Amino acid sequence: MTRTAKTINHSGWLLMIFGLTLIIVPEQVMIFFWKDLVANYWLRTLGYFIFIEGLVSYKSSFYEVDGLYRWIINYRLLQPAFFITMLISDFANPGLMLYSTTELVLGIYSFLAFKQDNS
Repeated sequence: MTRTAKTINHSGWLLMIFGLTLIIVPEQVMIFFWKDLVANYWLRTLGYFIFIEGLVSYKSSFYEVDGLYRWIINYRLLQPAFFITMLISDFANPGLMLYSTTELVLGIYSFLAFKQDNS
């Protein structure tokens, strides 16, 4: 398994854990990260999509899908810009920045491994 595949695998596990946490105990997550009341079904929906993103990352690491790695890395590096824009325009809440920051760190981690594997 290449370094990039390992980073994508690790980040997949982390995202699946985050997603399951949001699906199983959305109230506890909301207490720590959201200032407004958010309906549980929105948090569970967000958790589902985070879980699926993690599952795709995890499964793609076993098949060494380089093209998908590039998409995942680009998505993770550009996502914080979207959330910051949403936060500045007051359409999002600061709690989402934890997820966005996690994605940025995972994106940088995968990007550096990708550069080492392909240099």
